[in-house]
Amino acid sequence: MKASADRILYLARVVLKGLKENRNLEQKSDDETVRRAVVRELTDSFKELDAIEEKVRVSLAKRKSISEKDREFLF
Repeated sequence: MKASADRILYLARVVLKGLKENRNLEQKSDDETVRRAVVRELTDSFKELDAIEEKVRVSLAKRKSISEKDREFLF
């Protein structure tokens, strides 16, 4: 799943807003530092997800007798 930079920034803002609204958490750094950390983690997570998806595609490509519908379901 390819996520654009705009999408990652949007998700980071949503996560930051959720973190700020949580009364059980105490913010120890400024908003920009937290947002950059969230962006970095989201970027790393999407890269990891892309790597996993690629491994699954390669694995499914080795199977020859699977219909396209079944291949999509397995993916």
